[in-house]
This record gives sequence, C-alpha cells and structure tokens, in this order.
Amino acid sequence: MNPSRRRFLAQAATLAAGSTFPLPVRAAEKPATGKVRIGLIADIHQDIMHDAPDRLRQFLKEAITRKADAIVDLGDFCIPKPANRAFADLFEAFPGKKYHAIGNHDMDGGFTREQVVAFHKMPARYYRFELGGITGIVLDGNDTPPEHKGGYPSHIDDTQIAWLERELAAATTPVFIFSHQSLERPNCIRSQEKVRALLEAAKHPDGTRKVAACLNGHWHLDLAREINGIPYLHINSASYYWLGDKNRRERYDAAIHKAHPFIACTAPYRDALFTFLEIDLDARTFTLSAGRSEWVGPSPQEMNAMYPGIENDWVVPACSARDGKLAG
Repeated sequence: MNPSRRRFLAQAATLAAGSTFPLPVRAAEKPATGKVRIGLIADIHQDIMHDAPDRLRQFLKEAITRKADAIVDLGDFCIPKPANRAFADLFEAFPGKKYHAIGNHDMDGGFTREQVVAFHKMPARYYRFELGGITGIVLDGNDTPPEHKGGYPSHIDDTQIAWLERELAAATTPVFIFSHQSLERPNCIRSQEKVRALLEAAKHPDGTRKVAACLNGHWHLDLAREINGIPYLHINSASYYWLGDKNRRERYDAAIHKAHPFIACTAPYRDALFTFLEIDLDARTFTLSAGRSEWVGPSPQEMNAMYPGIENDWVVPACSARDGKLAG
C-alpha cells in the first residue's frame, strides 16, 4: 500500500447521528478498510450571490480542517466565463481530490456542457472515480429528453444509462452516486425510474447491493428519502432557497441588490451550508455531518412563499446529520 493511500485510510472520526442507512458489503471478497471523508457543497450560485466567494472559502477552510480526502461540487457552481476564473480557482486550490457535477445553471448565458467540462478540467460530463475503498459515480442530469418543450432539460439519456450499467457491473467497492438533479423527486430527471432500476439491480455475487447512497443538490432542500433500500439524500444549497420573482424582497444594502438583482428572488442563509460525507469501511457505516444557519430576513414560510408539493420542514437553513450502521 503506497503512503498516500495509507493516509487516505487513516483519517476521520464518527460524526453526529441522524437518519439510518445501511452500507452495502460484499461478503465474497475481503472488504476495504479505513475511513474516507468527502466535503460536499451544492448550489452556491456564484452568479447570483454577492458573497459566494466567502461561502466557498468557509467550506474549503472546514474541508482542510477536517482533513477531507476530496471535495465534490454538486452543481450550480458558476458559469464558465473568464470573470469567474478566480472563483473557480479557489476550489481548485484545495490540496486533495476535487470533483464537479454539472448543474443546470452552470450553462446559463448560452454556455455548453463541454465548456463547463473544460473550465473545471473535468474528465467528462459524467465519470467514475475511485477513492480510498469506495467508487464515486458522477452523473450528468442535463441531457435533453425526447419531445423536450423548453426550459431546463432534466434527463439522463440511453447512452449515459448504458455507461452507468457498465460501471455498476464493474464496481467491486461501495458505490456513491453524485448528481445535481435528484433521482428521487417526482418529475425531476425524466428517466429516473429507469436509472433507479439499474441502481437497485446492481448486486454483488452474494446478493448484497452495490449502491450505498445517491446524493444531489438542485432543490435547495434538507431531505432524505429511501426507495427500495437505497437512500436519496438532498444536500441543501450553500446560499439560499429560491422564492421567484413574485416574492422579491430586498434583504441587503441597496448597492448589493443593484449589483446582484436576482438575490431579491431568494431567501438567503446567513452562513454557508455544506456537509461532510464520512465513510468508515471498518465499521461499515457512513455519515453526513450537520450544519445550521439562519434566514436573512423572513423565511419562505413566513412569506407564504412555499411551492406545491414541498413540505415546510424540508425548507430550512440547515443540513441534517445522517448516519447508519450496516445491517446483518
């Protein structure tokens, strides 16, 4: 075992308790050992929030303090224009591994997914990575569905699904799926049922499931849901909950709103929200750390600005702790 891998496997401590989800084990092979910690941040929206660089710095400082092995951006990070180069370089300066998922707003202003990939030096629009005894699979939920009628496309096409099937078949370590859009919310990714069927069917020879969890951003919610044994975990936005134009309210100085007009369409969080995924391969557990902030100004509930189908307790300035032990 080389020294860098040994360092990967030597880190971490158990985080706060919360919802319980099992981690798959492959009994037929000797499982990997050690601990892996990954910092997760979603929906920071550099092109909307005036203080996005400060929020990113908070996350990176905590990732270094916690000795994270890697960090993952779950999308809606920034559009790939030259003015955002310094912001993106903050992320790139992290000393560990760095991964991006493509968010729908990362192509605002007419940019393409290929430009996002080049800007962040991503290996591809969707890809696999190996890290200290786990497999990470990053999906691109921005394919265009058949008969698309406008708006942001939210789909995983058959070519990407075929690739995913091959990657799942090849995986021999616990798999974590990362995407911007949710594979759990109704009417989000058009092909989500087909994708979920693949995830559920991915089994080791002993019958244990390969996919430990699916993690996403996009919805700016604090929500966890299990479907057929697989947990789907929403990572809240680092910055705000979207209210829309009809609920505009200025919460900062006039100069900030003049320079960043879309902030008025949000209910911002006072502090950056993010979480850390910690995987203990000896204890066969994984956890998400807790984080909490407060609203800048009135909450969406106080403004009666909730969307249909979204429950009040999902819309909070927080990331809940989640943890679990392997069953059996």
